Amino acid sequence: MSFINPFFLYLLPLAALPLIIHLIGRQRYTKQEFSTLRFLKQLEIDLIRKLKIRQILLLILRILLILVLILVFARPYRSGRSPGVYVGKGETLYLVVDNSLSMRIQDRGQTMLDVVKAGVITAAEQIDFPIHVKVIETTRAQRVVDAGLISNSNGIRKILASIEISNRHGKIDPALQSVRNDLKSRQELNPAIWILSDFQENNFQSHQPFAELINKTNCRVIFFPAAGKRENVALTSISQPGQLFRLNQPAQVQANLASWHSASLEVPVALFLDDQKLGQVLTTLTPFGESQVRFEFLPASPGFLRARLEIADDRLILDNRRYFSVNIPDQIRVLIVSRDPTDSRFIKRALEAEGSAVVRIKLASVGLFLTEDLSRFDVLIFSNVDRIPENGRRKLDYYFGMERRVLIFPGEDCRPETFNALWADGYGFPRWRTTQRAAADQFLKFGNADMNHPVFSRLLRHQEDFEYSPEFFTVPGFSLRKNHNVLATFEDNTPFIVEVLSEGNRGILIAAAPTANWSNLQLTGFFPALMNRLVYYLALPDVAGANNECGDTLYISPSQLSIREDMVVHTPDKRQLKLALGLDDPILFDDTEEPGFYKIFSKGRQITQYVVNIPEAETTAGFLGDSDFKNYLKKHPGKLNVVFSDAENGLNPLEHSREYSDWLIWMVLILALAETYIGRINRKTREKLKSG
Repeated sequence: MSFINPFFLYLLPLAALPLIIHLIGRQRYTKQEFSTLRFLKQLEIDLIRKLKIRQILLLILRILLILVLILVFARPYRSGRSPGVYVGKGETLYLVVDNSLSMRIQDRGQTMLDVVKAGVITAAEQIDFPIHVKVIETTRAQRVVDAGLISNSNGIRKILASIEISNRHGKIDPALQSVRNDLKSRQELNPAIWILSDFQENNFQSHQPFAELINKTNCRVIFFPAAGKRENVALTSISQPGQLFRLNQPAQVQANLASWHSASLEVPVALFLDDQKLGQVLTTLTPFGESQVRFEFLPASPGFLRARLEIADDRLILDNRRYFSVNIPDQIRVLIVSRDPTDSRFIKRALEAEGSAVVRIKLASVGLFLTEDLSRFDVLIFSNVDRIPENGRRKLDYYFGMERRVLIFPGEDCRPETFNALWADGYGFPRWRTTQRAAADQFLKFGNADMNHPVFSRLLRHQEDFEYSPEFFTVPGFSLRKNHNVLATFEDNTPFIVEVLSEGNRGILIAAAPTANWSNLQLTGFFPALMNRLVYYLALPDVAGANNECGDTLYISPSQLSIREDMVVHTPDKRQLKLALGLDDPILFDDTEEPGFYKIFSKGRQITQYVVNIPEAETTAGFLGDSDFKNYLKKHPGKLNVVFSDAENGLNPLEHSREYSDWLIWMVLILALAETYIGRINRKTREKLKSG
């Protein structure tokens, strides 16, 4: 045991003061005549005996009180027992190596992974070879690699040299679970587990997996945290809220930034579109704080545009860029299927009202629908259609199989039971329950809309801007399921526009018909704007995904993309990988280590592109510190050690101890209370003796 303030121990002789005072001031009892009654004399003897015993107890308490007070000021502590880095001959060493993106951060020209590798190589000099070595990388936490029998430290050096930093997210918890599973299956005795990491909080998420490993197995664990400066600014995430990218129409993008700095700083953020800088903003980041920036830009050309936000390079370069895709279609092919030409007339006019050459329209009756090649169309619109022949149903099944979408209008000639048999039972659309028909001079108006949805975002700046609402005379009532999302309602909250979100079958139902008996919707300026937004939204399914991260698997569907031959993936690092078309759909593509754009080509023409960014979890600034490691050491004494690896100083074991000041303070309080209580009893006893 050691002391933080050992000079207070020179006061220990003061503990003899109560004894000295007791000896000097012992009470002299005067002889006093009592009654001749024997029992009173016996009572006096008993009181004196008890008084002497309590005086001895009081003396001991006062001596202890002074001793404990001196120890409180001296602050004793005990150094914890920790396992050394030694590994015995023939034992098994598990190397859990964090090779995630955050280990790329540079300090004095070395990455964090290089720093901890050097520390482990130094520690390996204390190993009694040969030993068995097994390796688990946190970016592939389910895989335990058996490196075999290693006979010298050069073997450890070669193993570590073969481990490279990945751009993926690393997870220590599942890696420890893999170690535990391997220990169960192999029945390893006294294994050593060395964990090499920067101990980012997102990677080491909870204490439970580690506690289960260390408490339920006879293992010795050593943490090798990477020590060094982590001054960094990261673009943590990017979003495009409620966006429909259209040619020459304003678009928005916003991003979040996080600072790993202990001081405030200003950071310029730039927007690039196809490598052309469009603008820059300056944002202020507080110490270890976050900030948000927003850009508005105007896409001026169609196609698959490559966009990114960028900040200046720092210690971790890869988190200084975030990519997003801007898909401006050069054409959208729409097939309008109706029972009668009058059912499609106003729909066609609405789509042509903006004068855009992007939307290409073709009309077809239900009968001619059977002759159409549906793979040529991006959107199908059905107006007043409640029956399709069986072979037409098969064509529609094929169309949904390509993950294309449809827009449905009920109509005057539709019967609810046949409509439900086709659309509700067959494809999961809302079920038509009732029909309300207004009396003369009565109607319903437009109610509320989801202004955050891409269809309505920025269509109306405020709900009050809807000055002249369409009037609805016939309103069908539909019952909804959990996968139905109401985009807009009538003023009585009856669903007006409903989106169907289910696997394979996706589309939108409008509970109105563009005919005079149902509404005047088709005669308002709102109808063309609504129809064009709906068609753009339905024509651009999120096949490329917005949240792909490095290491994720891309699901590339040739049928969805209408590709029948010659599929090539162009990767961000300039590789061109040809994919074999066969029976598999979708094709699983997992070679996504590099962040950026993965472009899909067929016959030399780009079909789509996927965006892959670095994991958001790797951009956070939270890391375990000395206090966290000391808490782990307190919870697992004798089974855990922490050895820091520093680029400048090499190995540096964490000094840890257990201080007893808190316990001693409680002892002082208890002793003081006991001394007060016994002293009070003694005073009462003396008074009885004196009073006879």
